[in-house]
This record gives sequence, structure tokens and C-alpha cells, in this order.
Amino acid sequence: MSSNYSNSLNDHNSLLNIPNQPINTSNPKYKNFNIHNTYKNNNDSNVQRRNYVDIKFSVPKRYEIIKLLGKGSYGVVCSARDKNIKNGDYVLAIKKITNIFNKEILLKRAIRELKFMFYFQGHKNIVNLVNVEIIFNHPFDGLYCYQELIDYDLAKVIHSNVVFTEFHIQWFTYQILCGIKYIHSADVIHRDLKPGNILCTIYGTLKICDFGLARGIGKSQRNVQKSLRNDINIGPDVVPHITNYVATRWYRAPELMLSNKPYTMSIDMWAIGCILAEFYHRRPIFMGKDSIHQVSEIIKYLGTPNEQLLKQFGSIRSWNLLNNITTTTRNYTGQRKYAHDWKEVFPFACNLGLNLLSKLLIWNPVERLTAEKALEHPFLSPVRRKNDEPNCPHGSFEFKYELELNSMSKLREYLISEVIQYRNNRNSG
Repeated sequence: MSSNYSNSLNDHNSLLNIPNQPINTSNPKYKNFNIHNTYKNNNDSNVQRRNYVDIKFSVPKRYEIIKLLGKGSYGVVCSARDKNIKNGDYVLAIKKITNIFNKEILLKRAIRELKFMFYFQGHKNIVNLVNVEIIFNHPFDGLYCYQELIDYDLAKVIHSNVVFTEFHIQWFTYQILCGIKYIHSADVIHRDLKPGNILCTIYGTLKICDFGLARGIGKSQRNVQKSLRNDINIGPDVVPHITNYVATRWYRAPELMLSNKPYTMSIDMWAIGCILAEFYHRRPIFMGKDSIHQVSEIIKYLGTPNEQLLKQFGSIRSWNLLNNITTTTRNYTGQRKYAHDWKEVFPFACNLGLNLLSKLLIWNPVERLTAEKALEHPFLSPVRRKNDEPNCPHGSFEFKYELELNSMSKLREYLISEVIQYRNNRNSG
């Protein structure tokens, strides 16, 4: 990496007010947890544990919780110091996924995220899993994922006052594409790609995270999908339309809102296009308040999709939605709304960057660049290193395991077996 690039990103600490060094836990503001010690642990009866009652968090005593980083319906994320490594200066993130033993959908999501993190372990643009354990004792029960702690998420960097050069935008975009190419090469769609799910170190290294909504499209599913694939003619890399809510709305590809047909890896490429536009815009480019408003925002920039494409979407919903929107977006002569020239939107951006943007933010998913093709775009030539663009060595990810887990007891047993297998592999390695 360029030393000038590294130096420019080192300024993020002062600009974002995030400390370089591990937080001093003697500071009273980080000591608001009730702590109880326990010697009982499902994974190892000889490991002494420390329970943080206020946040329902339990970790081996070697870890000292520093700070609550986030809390939501999915669970809790904390930063922690590992006192057994590097004189106690090694800090990592611990993500506890809650309610997995009460709700089947959350248990499936936990298994899915864990399996994908195992599968993609080691790629430098994907967050690295350090350890994993299950706690069954209420109220501390849940899946605990120990991960490398990254300084910021990309959303915080984009929305800071750090000045982006064209080189920053090239380097960030390139890394995201390297990570997504690796994921796609295993026949996996991330489905929730956005700046908040991409982490950024102080040196400008990006790492994709949060695989809870990712979906595999392995060979075992393709025969089932063959008739659908032939019907809509969008190539082999498709997956049935499983969930209504797939990606955060602002980064959601239009076909997810307009079509009930299978979608493809191109939904991730649309999201990358949205992120590239956000690098220039410094805020999301399509900020819809609901699905109708979201499509309306897309039309403002891309114009109205043609009738042939709407027929390809093959959904009455798409016709109704577009008819509703176009009544407010047509001009006074009654003509269609046409696409903006991206140079008018971002006059300061280089032509090659806007050309790449135009090949990602496009209505027809078939016409969007793949990750592999996007990496070959001349906009990225100054930062491209072909050795950083491997395919996943494990081949196609097989997702059929989830079809066989048809009860909470089977799901629970499967999660336990996955954790045991991971810990055994880690210890033997």
C-alpha cells in the first residue's frame, strides 16, 4: 500500500475522535457494569468466567470488557482486552447473538453467519473470526463470536470530514470488489452490503462483515431452479426470492422491490454502485422513505425503466408501483423521465470513475458488471494487484444443510457441532 495513502488515513483518529490505544478501563466511565465471577462453563469446566450482569454478557476471565460498542435486536457487541496476549494490550470485538434458542429464524441466521465466517476465514478483506463459543445459562445464553476489532465502519469514515482523493475512492472500491469476488466465487450472495457492514482500519484496509443475511446458491439447488432460470434468462447464479427484507433499503437493488422472480449476485453489485456513489456524494445517493419512494429516487437518476424490462421483472407489483411513481415523475409533456448524466451529478469526479458507476447502477441486473469484470475496469488500474483477487479455494458453498434442519432441536444440535468442529480445527492448527 502507498505510504502516502496510509499517512492520509492515519488522520482518521483525530477527525473521528476514536482513540488509537486500548481504552483505559480504570476510567470510571467504562466501569458501569455489575461484574460477577463464575466457574461454570458449558465449554470448559476449568475456565473461570466473568459475568457482566447489566449487559447479560459472560466471557472467560482472561477477557476484560472495555466498552459496549452496540446493542440491538440481534444482540450485543463489546470490545474486550485479552489479558493473556501482548501484555494485555490485545483488543478484540465480541459479538453475542441473543434469543437464538427461542426463535428459529434467529437460530438459522446464527448458524448461517457462523458457517460463512468459517468458510471465508483468512481473506484479508473479510472480517476474521478469532474464536466462538455457546453459553446456555440464562440470562447470558447466546452465541459469542470473538472477532478482530476494527477501528471504524466505512459509514463513519464516509460521513466524517476526511478528504477523499480519487486514489482513496479507487482503493476502497477495489478492496470491496476483491472481497465480493471471493464471496461470489463460492456461489454466495452477501445480500446486505452497505457501508455499515464494511469495517475500516486506520491504515485503510476494508473488511466485509455481517453474513447473517448471506445466502448460498450451491449446485444442489440449481436443478430445482433450472426452469425459473430459463424462464427469466438471467444466468445460473440465481437464488429464490426468500425474504421480503434483504438489504437496507437505500442499497437495495430495484429488482428486489419490483420483481418476485429469483435474484442474482448482481444485487451485491448494485450495492457496490451505491457505495461508490456515496464516496463522491458523502451521503447515500438513493434515500427512500419506503419502497415506492426508494424506486422514485432511483428513477430521478436512472430514468424510467422501459416496458421490456418491466415484463422481465414479471410482477403485477412492478407495474402498479411504476404506474404510481411515473404519474409524479413524468414532465409536463407527458414523456418518460430520462437518466441523468453522472457527470452532471458529480462534475468533480474523473470520467473513468463515473463510467464504472454507470455500469453498476443500471436497471437491468443482467447488464451490471460482475465483480470479476468490475476489477478489470480501467478506473481501478492504478491500485490493482491481481494476486489480491483469489477465488475461494473451497469451491461452491452447499446450502442444503438448512433444508434438512426442520426443528429447533436439530438446529441446536447442528450449531453445537459447528462450534465444536471450529474449536477443534483451531486447536489442531
